[in-house]
Amino acid sequence: MTSLRDLGLSSYEEKAYRGLLTLRSGTAEEISEASDVPMGRIYDVLSSLESQNVVRRQPDRHPRTYVAVEPDRAVDRLLTARRRDLQRQQTQYETVAADVLTELETIAPVEGHFWPATVGQDEIAELLADRLDAATNNLVITATTTAGGLFGFEEVYTQTIDRLADTLERGVSVRFLFTNRLVEEMPDSLVEELDQLLDVYENFELQTTATLYNTYDVVDEKNICVYVANPFNQNSILGTVQVTNENIVQFVQNQWQPRWKDASSIESS
Repeated sequence: MTSLRDLGLSSYEEKAYRGLLTLRSGTAEEISEASDVPMGRIYDVLSSLESQNVVRRQPDRHPRTYVAVEPDRAVDRLLTARRRDLQRQQTQYETVAADVLTELETIAPVEGHFWPATVGQDEIAELLADRLDAATNNLVITATTTAGGLFGFEEVYTQTIDRLADTLERGVSVRFLFTNRLVEEMPDSLVEELDQLLDVYENFELQTTATLYNTYDVVDEKNICVYVANPFNQNSILGTVQVTNENIVQFVQNQWQPRWKDASSIESS
């Protein structure tokens, strides 16, 4: 059962406020009797309620007399106070998170990270979905059937096609560079879905080239994720290597640009 305690009042504070509502106005002694708040605590409780603007002290009354603020205003004031508390907590948590991240990054390798996968297609799909969600400006994905085969490509992309649409809907520029063989081996259903996206979104491009030697993606020209093939299973990966070193990212982009320029465009039907 909800109560004013859910909005920040203590048990005694809620009892005193409810008791004062029944009295309409009352002295500390009367409020103590009506609410079962001990007389030794009642003044501290009423002072706290005053500071939270849910109880008013009537001026120039002897003995001191209190009035309860109307319930709608009292609840609104308590709610406003809780919102301020949550905003302060959010700011504190964000500050702590930033400090912890800075500390952890001093421990981890600066040039990049290896994130292992459990060689299942669900894990591969989750990795790709995370990359799609992370992009804010642009995303480049290259894919090939070599260096580990398809990685369960058709299943992985079928699971993440909705996330790709969400990424495009956010205005992110997405460019796919696939090998010709990869496109040929795609199931017709997946080709149709990609073709629909090409037709709907001007910020989506798909081109093909004869040869690529690995599968990787680049998020916002800042972060490269290279898929590490499982040498014993063409439908799985050992994990991904994620690199944020500016020189390496720029090197890969410089290699990709002429390949993209010379690639063949796939237009929507």
